[in-house]
Amino acid sequence: MPVNIFVLTAGGRLGKYKNRILKAAKESVKIIGRKMQLPDVDVVFYNNPNNVIPHLGISGFTNNPNLILVPLNPLFKYFGKTINEEIIRTLAHELHHCARLKNVGYGNMLFEAMISEGLADHFELQVTSRKPQKWDTALTCVQLRAIKKKAMKEFHNKNYNHSDWFFGSKKRKIPKWAGYTIGFNLVGEYLKNNPNKKPSQLFAAKAEEFVKEKERQKNHRR
Repeated sequence: MPVNIFVLTAGGRLGKYKNRILKAAKESVKIIGRKMQLPDVDVVFYNNPNNVIPHLGISGFTNNPNLILVPLNPLFKYFGKTINEEIIRTLAHELHHCARLKNVGYGNMLFEAMISEGLADHFELQVTSRKPQKWDTALTCVQLRAIKKKAMKEFHNKNYNHSDWFFGSKKRKIPKWAGYTIGFNLVGEYLKNNPNKKPSQLFAAKAEEFVKEKERQKNHRR
C-alpha cells in the first residue's frame, strides 16, 4: 500500500483511540483508492488541539507530496464522530492535494490555490457523497459575486496573502473562508458544464483550464 499510516501517542491522549484511528484511516484509504490512484504518502495523526478546525476536532496539512499531517483534538466533545466521519473526508482532501502536488503543484498564484482547494473539496464529495463543508458554502450569492470581483484583481498575484483570502481579513473586508467558497464555486461550474469529468480525473489539470471554461461560458452567452 503506497499510503503509510502512523498514530503518534506520546503524551497518552491518543493512546486509547489508536486502533480506532488506524482502522478508520485504513478503510478510508481503500475507499479513496478506488476513486483515484494514490501517491506514496506518509500520513501522521497526532495530538494538537490548537491546530484543528474547532467544530470538527481535526484538520489536515499537506506541505509536500509525500507527507500529510493530521492534528487531532481527543478532548473534542464529539471525537468519536470525528473518527467515524471526518477522517475519510480529511484524507480524501489531503490525498488529492498530494496527487496534485506531484503533478502541476498547488499553485503560486491566488487563482491556482483556489482551484486546488476547490478540486480537493469536490473530490471529498465524490468519495463520500455528503454535503459540502461549511467553508465551501460560507457566502451568500450576493457576497460571492462581490468578493469574486475583488479576488479577480488578485488572481495572478504570486504575493497574495493566503491567510487573508482563505481565513478572512476584517481590515481588507474579506469574509472568512472566501477563498474556499470561490474555489468550490469555480470548480463546481466547471464540473456542471463538463459532466463527463470527475475531480478524481482532474488532479493534474492546470488552473488555466478553469479560466478557459469561464471564457467559454461568457462567449456562449453572447
